[in-house]
Amino acid sequence: MRENGKPDNDDPDMSFRPRYLSSLSGDGYSHSASMRAKSGGGFKTLLAATFIVFLGYGTVLPVLPLFLDQVLSVVGEGDVSLHTGLLTGVYTLALFFFAPLWGSASDRLGRRPVLLCGLGGFALAMLGFSLINDLPLAYGMRALAGAFAAAVIPVALAQAAEYGGAVPRARRFAWLSAASTLGFLSGPMLSGWLAGITMVMPQSDMLLGGPVAWPFVVTAGLAGGVWLSVYRHVPGRPACLTPSSGYDPKKASTGPMGLFLILTLFAMLGLGAFEVGLSLQAQQSIGLTPFKIGLLFTECSLVMLMIQLLWSTYPPKRLSIGHLIGGAFLLMAIGILGLPYATGFWWAFVVVAFLGAGSGLLIPLLAYQVSLASGPAQGAALGKQTALASLGQAAGSAGAGLLFVDAALGTYWGLAILLIGIAGAVMGFQARFGVSQH
Repeated sequence: MRENGKPDNDDPDMSFRPRYLSSLSGDGYSHSASMRAKSGGGFKTLLAATFIVFLGYGTVLPVLPLFLDQVLSVVGEGDVSLHTGLLTGVYTLALFFFAPLWGSASDRLGRRPVLLCGLGGFALAMLGFSLINDLPLAYGMRALAGAFAAAVIPVALAQAAEYGGAVPRARRFAWLSAASTLGFLSGPMLSGWLAGITMVMPQSDMLLGGPVAWPFVVTAGLAGGVWLSVYRHVPGRPACLTPSSGYDPKKASTGPMGLFLILTLFAMLGLGAFEVGLSLQAQQSIGLTPFKIGLLFTECSLVMLMIQLLWSTYPPKRLSIGHLIGGAFLLMAIGILGLPYATGFWWAFVVVAFLGAGSGLLIPLLAYQVSLASGPAQGAALGKQTALASLGQAAGSAGAGLLFVDAALGTYWGLAILLIGIAGAVMGFQARFGVSQH
């Protein structure tokens, strides 16, 4: 495959072979020396940008009910729960609508302008959320935060796909996925710590929202710092191929890329259903305390992070992409199928490990395959994938919540059978589906 009119050294037959790295004395790009020097700092900046967006999402979740109660004066547990869910849904819905638009814009205008706009808008939306005391404005700010975050997630991947050098694209995608997992994991810890600063400073001297507003302010400040780093380190050239590259745009929108987009939708559908199902099963059926439920979610994030880091450091040499994707779907199916039968903390602990391992491998692997299939339209393709991932996760979460009481067992059996069928189809017919081999 070619990118920017030049051969891409990170394509499938090369990216999983560590011995290939020693031969990368040149990356096939006609960049200047200063541009090549930027690539190292630029990728670190992409890691920071991805981390901060997911940090912001994870930071909001633990303090949002408290913010609704203390700052927005939402009364009643039912109303607080309702608006907590709706505000989270507004953020996800904005990702769904805006990610493809931002991705396409980055293909035309270049990655850096879109990343700068996304990070700047995200920082202002987070800061604005800390200054409001009106519920409709809260919805507007959360929608803006999601809309601008949608400019960072797919465009960071698209920019990482275009860097040459010794680090293969598959490994870069694994690192970006690990950065998102680490950000989501760190967010609740940061907000919990910041929300307790009332012991240091009287609330009257703080922001309008008091201590629960500090997580939003700190996240905004960190996003501003990453904005400066993007401005300095990420190249500003537009991402495009020359006419001589032989790229056919019709082929980029069909074939294997459509398959990987559909697989992304199903993978995130399973993850969203599992997250809600785990929370409900642990609380209502097993009777776990909130602390132990939090431990299970932390375990899930840590397993995902470990798998992503292992994949980036020791990529498998003999397994095909089809077997990796199929195996990951099987792991997810085992986790989902075991969920309704979990009767204690340690059984749930094992179930979560299976789900975390499968989803931790699938997320970067599917993004990598979409990138390979997209030609020069990296931003547009990865934007579509981000949108479908958001849609799948939202649908899975909503479906699990609605069906848990009346049809939990049937729901999870049906979902597990679906994922097993997908795994079998991918592994059995990978050549027909166009799944690339190492």
